[in-house]
Order: sequence, then C-alpha cells, then structure tokens
Amino acid sequence: MWWKTRLAGVLALGLVVAGWPYFQPEAVSTHGRITTSVVFNREVSQIFQKKCFQCHTEANVSMSLTTYKDARPWAVAIKEEILEKKMPPWSAVNGYGHFSNDVSLTAREVSLITSWADGGAPSGVLLADEDKPAVIIPSLSGWEHGEPNTVLAVAASEKVAANSQDRTSRIEVATGLTQAKWLSSMQLNFTDRRIVRYAAVYELRTGQWLGTWTPTHPVSAMPAGVAIQLPAGGKVAVEIGYRGTFEEASGAGELGFYFSADKPAQVASPLEISAAAVTVAAGKTRERVRTELTLKAATTAAALWPSLGAGAASVEVTALRPDGVVEPLLWLKDYRPDWPSSYVFKEPITFPAGTRLTVTAYYDNPGSTPLRAQPALSVTAFRPLLRVATARPASRPAASLVP
Repeated sequence: MWWKTRLAGVLALGLVVAGWPYFQPEAVSTHGRITTSVVFNREVSQIFQKKCFQCHTEANVSMSLTTYKDARPWAVAIKEEILEKKMPPWSAVNGYGHFSNDVSLTAREVSLITSWADGGAPSGVLLADEDKPAVIIPSLSGWEHGEPNTVLAVAASEKVAANSQDRTSRIEVATGLTQAKWLSSMQLNFTDRRIVRYAAVYELRTGQWLGTWTPTHPVSAMPAGVAIQLPAGGKVAVEIGYRGTFEEASGAGELGFYFSADKPAQVASPLEISAAAVTVAAGKTRERVRTELTLKAATTAAALWPSLGAGAASVEVTALRPDGVVEPLLWLKDYRPDWPSSYVFKEPITFPAGTRLTVTAYYDNPGSTPLRAQPALSVTAFRPLLRVATARPASRPAASLVP
C-alpha cells in the first residue's frame, strides 16, 4: 500500500520522535551465521508481546515489532537500547518500591534478546512465514473493562502539527453528571496513538489527581472498595502530552468513567506534595530541590504520579515513619521526561499519622537562561472514612490537601 512505502521513508525520523536514537537498520543477510538457539518466533516474540507491543505495533507510537521482518533489521539497535535501559521506558530503579505496572525487562529477558541479536537474529520459521505474527497482537483500541458508564469527548478540535516537539495541552471537560458519583476506574482512548505520550486527569475543583494514561498503562483503577466522589455538574482537567509524527494528526480522544453503584468503604482524598519554586541558574547541574509533608492521620497510598517539569534529572520519594524507619517508595535515577509514568504499588502501603513523605529532585540546566524547578507528587491516598475532603478551586492540582 502507498502509505507503507511512505512510512518506510520516514521510519528513521519516527524513531527519533518515539524517543529512539537514530539508527540505520542493519542489513539483512539470508546467509548470516547463526550461533544461538534463541529464535524470534519463540522466545523473542513472547517478550515483545508482553513488554513491547503496547508501543511497537502498526499505527502506534513507535515502529512495529510484530513480525520477524519488522524486527530483524533493528536487532542490533534493540539490543543496544535494552542494555542501556532506554527501552522499555521505565525509570524506576528495582528495589525502591514494587509496582504492578512495571514494564522493565528481567535479567533473563535481557539475556535472551541479547543472545538472539548477537547470534544472527534467527527467525525460527520458514522464509515464507517470516512476515506473519508469531504471537497474538493485542488490541489497542476499545474499552478494557467493557463499556464505561460515562464517555466524554476530549480535545475534539486538537491538531498536532507534523514533526512538532513535545508540548502539553490542558483541556477542561464537563462531566455532565446530574448527581454525585463514586469513580472506581477510568480509561482514555485516543484517535491517533502515534502522537500521544501521556495524559493525566484531575478533578477541577479540588485538583485531585484521578489517574494517568500512558501507552503501557491505559487504565487507572482504584483498589477494591475504594472510590473518588465526582460532584454533580463538575468538570475534569485533562493534561495531554503530544509529540508530532510525520504528518498532521488529530489529538482527540475519549475519556471513560466507571462508577461504583455502592458507597465505598474507603474514600480517596486529594494528597499532593509540592515544593516551592527554585531558580536553577544557567549551566548549573545537580540542583537539589526538596520538600516534605507530614501526614496528620493514618493514610494508605496506592499510586504515585511525579510531575517534575523541565530539567529534572532524577527524583527520590521516601517515607520516614514515626518509629524512625525510612522506607524508600520510588527512585527515578535517570528520569525520562519524554516518557512520564504513574507508579502503581503492587500492594497499597499504609502509613501511620506523623509519617513524613519526602520528595527530593535534582535538576540540570544546560541552557543559557535560568530554569524554574518546582517538583510535585500526586498520591492516590485514602482512609476508611465515608466523607470527602472539602473542595476548593484550583487551576492545577491543589497543593498539600491532606484529609
């Protein structure tokens, strides 16, 4: 088809847009020496299905890896990216928190892909079958939990110019609710996945973070028995991170809300830790910005959403319990501003009253003008109380609203 020919001509540019360095694909030789028993159609395709297809399929944010013919020219580049831990794009350091949405590769997965690339990158099938998917390609459209209770149009008129750099749009959307509802989960779907890097949703009056969409984690769900109350006649703010592809594209999407019919046992309340703004001088590196919040009541945390802004190099989140125990919650050693993510704990963590939650971020400013640094951390937090924190207007997530 004509568009496949055009796509091939811009593939290298597409890799830069998707966060890959510029690599020329390795020439494919049908007589290359094979020195490994690891083949694409068995071990490698299964890893790609589990850890890579969220981004690497047709009409997605990066080039397709669904067939051997798709993946083989990039075998060396894939190996280099995973050894440098650039792909999959997961910044959290292992052992500093345990997360259910972790897409990083295990040591065994890295070893298998490296062996495959170094050993001639064999397909494991007949030549005639090399353009056929070896595993099931997941559907990246539709609603994962069935039809939502409410579907809202988002950014209907938003256009993303060809080859445009990272930018964020903030759109306010009326929920249309005629009575208050208990939100248990939400999902975003976008018309064109090629140009969307992330999206974060906030309840407009309180600034409470409701959830985040990324290519690898499209659904945000509360733990069982927990919900957020959305008021009647309210609005949500949707922040969407865009980056252009080789042609102008629509930035539109749909936001689906799933409501609980019953009043929850626990209510999620706004909790944000925000530092005072600091100016980072031109040429300055490793500028430290630190802030903390002391919890006034026992609080359970289910997920974290760092919002660090330009120049952020790394961030650490820790909890200092009243008994003196320091608990590391998150460490983004090499922060990837081009691939922001939420971090959902495998099991919610309960902190007693008096616990100090600390956020320490480091900023680099290689530019020639001063940089404004103001890290913030939104937390999905809840307590076993059947009430909702008092609402107040906020143009961005409200700072330090603790129940």
